[in-house]
Amino acid sequence: MTSHDQRAERKSIWHDLLERRINRRTLVASGAAAAAVAALPLDLQTAEAAHYHAPLSAPALAQRQAQGSLPFKPISPSTADDLILPEGFRYDLLAHRGHDMGDGSLFGENADFLAFFPIDMLQKGLDQNRPQFGFTRSDLSSTDGLLLVNHEYINPMFISGYTGSGAKSGDQINAEKHMVGMSVIRVKRNSDGRWYFDQTDTAHNRRIDATTPITLTGPAAQLDGGPMAIGSLGNCSGGVTPWGTALSCEENFQDYPNPAPTGYGWEPEIYGKRHYGWVVEVDPFDKNSMPRKHTAMGRFRHENVAVRVGSDGTVVAYMGDDKADSCVYKFVADRKLTNLADRPGNMQILESGQLYAADFANGKWILLDYNSQSALQSAKDSKGNLLFSSQADVLADTQAAAMALKATPVDRPEDIEIHPLDGSVYVALTNNTGHGNFHGQIVRMAETDNNPAATSFEWSIFAVGGSQSGFSSPDNLVFDGEGNLWMVTDISSSRTNKGIYKFQGNNGLFFFRTSGPDAGIAFQFASGPVESEMTGPCWSPDGRTLFLAIQHPGEESKSLTELSSHWPIGGNEVPRSGVVAITGFKR
Repeated sequence: MTSHDQRAERKSIWHDLLERRINRRTLVASGAAAAAVAALPLDLQTAEAAHYHAPLSAPALAQRQAQGSLPFKPISPSTADDLILPEGFRYDLLAHRGHDMGDGSLFGENADFLAFFPIDMLQKGLDQNRPQFGFTRSDLSSTDGLLLVNHEYINPMFISGYTGSGAKSGDQINAEKHMVGMSVIRVKRNSDGRWYFDQTDTAHNRRIDATTPITLTGPAAQLDGGPMAIGSLGNCSGGVTPWGTALSCEENFQDYPNPAPTGYGWEPEIYGKRHYGWVVEVDPFDKNSMPRKHTAMGRFRHENVAVRVGSDGTVVAYMGDDKADSCVYKFVADRKLTNLADRPGNMQILESGQLYAADFANGKWILLDYNSQSALQSAKDSKGNLLFSSQADVLADTQAAAMALKATPVDRPEDIEIHPLDGSVYVALTNNTGHGNFHGQIVRMAETDNNPAATSFEWSIFAVGGSQSGFSSPDNLVFDGEGNLWMVTDISSSRTNKGIYKFQGNNGLFFFRTSGPDAGIAFQFASGPVESEMTGPCWSPDGRTLFLAIQHPGEESKSLTELSSHWPIGGNEVPRSGVVAITGFKR
């Protein structure tokens, strides 16, 4: 088979759409377009050749000479085993794996999503006029709050000592169960400007793990013996609600019941149930409250959830399925948000609503509803068996339902965030090596009439990864109060600093203007420790502190005596994932 035939076979619907969006006649005038063409799907051999022979492009030069002013002096790629920041910035380590929570429990492994809740939020109330921007207000505390932290997955070697030989013991599995889920920690900034974890606040500090009782809500709550589930796991990114709760997203839930060493080897009769793969709502202010998994929002490998409220109070949530050739989703709640102060009532909003999948070819949202979609009623698997018999079945296998209705499979839709000033939706598509997309893109969606509940939208390419752009594999996103986009990358540990990814060094944190002459051009703000990725960026209300998680440093370590990283403690210590607070921002 010729290389041309191989490329044709590897192309997808999504890549056909991408090629149509790029106007090759504007390459000279548009550095972003040049980078986009350079990142079009190629087979690996062609991609490597293009990388090593590519000239320095306009976006690469612009990283050094921005047309507008920048809030920091961009750094160069780094391979150092530390968190590298621009001049004038520093970080404080808040907590790392195994940190004492103050009550005998331990801070979990591989921190991911972060959400900062000002400690005085409930007393001062929320802002009805800007619910889509959450509680980012200047009158709320920016020096004292609760930080919710997701713990995505584990490295058994660091947690239980398991190295892939034989079956795990019960004690090993139990140790691993207590390292996933979520943490809520009290964090404060002292008079010297340093952030720290207040371990004495046992009224708030909390661990939610794979053993915590959790209730399921919605149409699929009764599946597999529900409505109670045992624990939460695979907690990747997430989101916040306008009423002041956190949404934690369960992603790679399929790994836990699978036998070790390919999976984690936990009890399949428990962790193999359809009780995992949902969005979990947590009240960070009530340590005794039970988390709730909202089945109406669908079951898939949830990366994150971004909530927006329409002018009429309609609550909408955008979500991505972090898997190659998977879809972007939108949930429109049945119940409207009418009173932010009614937190108990608002915590029921996500229990019912309509779930949609994006059709990028036609700019439409497709309703995933069993009763109204005959294609779902007749959909069959490869053996001729009906896939669905109810809406609960549709929600439990959301990806299959989306494919049956011809939604568009895209390239690993990870983080989705909403622009705070114009309501547009930014989607990070990390990569899809199976189709020759090694560096990913960020696309921007605009709902018709800027109505989040609309059933149609337009979309465009905002930025494209590659050596010409200076970054690869976009993942978590966050906006600041001025509408600038901050993005962290997710080059896998086994590929970092190798081959076509070598140009970026370690995984990085990048800054983008979303308008003006520098729009879509990446400027590097930070570089993470060896084999880590930075995750969960979020701001304090005053925009002067950026909270950031450092996930899986030293992930490729061969053994406890052959370590590839020693962050954050240094010396000969084993690497530990952790959470930091970065200061030095001027607002």
